[in-house]
This record gives sequence, C-alpha cells and structure tokens, in this order.
Amino acid sequence: MKNELSMAQLKFDVWLIEQLQNMPAPGLTLEELKQRWASVPGHVGGLSRDKLTKHRQYISKFLGVNIEARDRKHYRITNPEKLHLASLANDLLKSIQNYAFLQEYKDLGDLIQPEQIENGARYLQLVGQALRDKRKLRIRYQKFADTEPYDAIIRPYCLKAHQGRWYILAYKEGSTHSNPLQTFALDDRTQDLAITSETFVPDPDIDVSTYFRDCFGIWRDFEHYPVRDITISCSPGVAQYLRTLPLHHSQKESPFREGEEGWYSFQYHISPTPDFIGELRRWGKDIISNDVDLK
Repeated sequence: MKNELSMAQLKFDVWLIEQLQNMPAPGLTLEELKQRWASVPGHVGGLSRDKLTKHRQYISKFLGVNIEARDRKHYRITNPEKLHLASLANDLLKSIQNYAFLQEYKDLGDLIQPEQIENGARYLQLVGQALRDKRKLRIRYQKFADTEPYDAIIRPYCLKAHQGRWYILAYKEGSTHSNPLQTFALDDRTQDLAITSETFVPDPDIDVSTYFRDCFGIWRDFEHYPVRDITISCSPGVAQYLRTLPLHHSQKESPFREGEEGWYSFQYHISPTPDFIGELRRWGKDIISNDVDLK
C-alpha cells in the first residue's frame, strides 16, 4: 500500500504540473482542477484544498517549482523559468514522468524499451556527495586511445549527461594541459572512483551554468572551433524532427531560403565541433549548409 500511495503521489504531482505548466493567466481554480482530475482514467481519490496544498509544498521542496494562487482563487506556476528546457527541475520532472510510466506498465516487459545510461549510475551518489560537500575525488581513468590507466585527484564542478553517458566536469590537479578543466566519462574508462576527505574552494571565475552553453555536448574547444553563427537548410521531414527535438538551445527557425522551395532554414550560435558536424552529416542530403563542410 505504501508503494501504491507513493506512486499515486508522483502521478498526481506530474499531472498537476502538466495542467499548469503552459496555462495562461489567470490560471485554474480549485473547482476546475477538480473537474480535470475527475476525468483522468484511473485517478485515485478526490481533490481537496488540503490535498492540493500538500502537493504544492512537495513540488516546491523537491523541484523548486512554486504553485500559488496570488488572487486567492486561480492557481498558476509563478516561476515557470524553473522548467526551462535545460533546467534541473525539467530533468527531474521528466525522470519522474518516466519512472511513473515504467512502474505502471512494468508488466509489459520487453514491449517497452527505454534508453539506458550505461555504467555511470553506480557513481552518481558518490559524485553528488562530492559536489555537495566540495570534496576532491580520486579517479583511475583510461582514455580509449591510451594503453594504460592513470591516477589523478580531481575537483568536481558539475555532472552532465549527454547521449547516454554521464560526465564529470572537473579540475585535474597537476595538469599541464592548457585548460585544466576536463571531462571524465563515467563509463568503462573510469576504472575506480573514490571520495576523499580533502575539500576545495571552487574557482569563482568558473560558471558551470554557462560552461557548455555554446557546445553541442561535452566537447568544448573554442580555440580550434570558435563559436559562430551557423545556418543550415533541411528537408521538411528533418525540419519536423528539429522542431520537436532541437539540436541546441540556440536553434531558431527562419522563413524559406530563396531558391530552395519547400526547404526550411535553421540558425545556431554554437561551436562547430566534430560531434556537431557529425550530427548534421547523419541526415545525409537532407541537410545542407554553406557555413560548415558536411561532405
């Protein structure tokens, strides 16, 4: 029963955010929310003001998303920026949605095949503790191109997921590289990882919220791949894909390009690293550009 109630709570929290996320002013009243909740197939229990208050408090505590009725009648999300595309709150919400869905339909077995992030999950608690407590990590790491692993002490700055893998952005002590900040993949390249008792003070000049802003993923090399504006043209089929799943947060769509009837134009402000170019090339002749070499 406890697990069922917990799952019911998660499903209601997700449902409530979904109802209010893009709701224009003035929002929804308690009666309107009651009607909507009653129409949800398999809904558990009714909706009272006390229940709504309890879930609002839970959502605020764990996601940082505030649901308020400032006119004492209509409920709205008062800080919608918390759920922007690249936010932690948005990632948490999507994780909860996926977890609730997989739990509800787990009896379908192989009929549902979610994408997996391999290996690195076993390190997440340890890295999270190091990030929270500002503690150094001891890592044994072997790059794919190396024949032997090496040991290092790193100062973790952030944890980032990209294309099915977790990465640590960290300062590597004793590094002779021009950029002492490096990314370490939490896959088979990480052979051992341990938290130390030694703390560190993060460099105030390193802003992790913007560090990867102009990157496609975790490849950051502005010296060899300067950030610039890039325009691509693509077929209608690819355009639909890009609209629903943008390649980068800077993506903007413009009207048809002259001489390419039926094709669509998208612009990016990005560092054109090989991983970004590779993503464009995988569409073959359905994407063309005068700004980058896609041959």
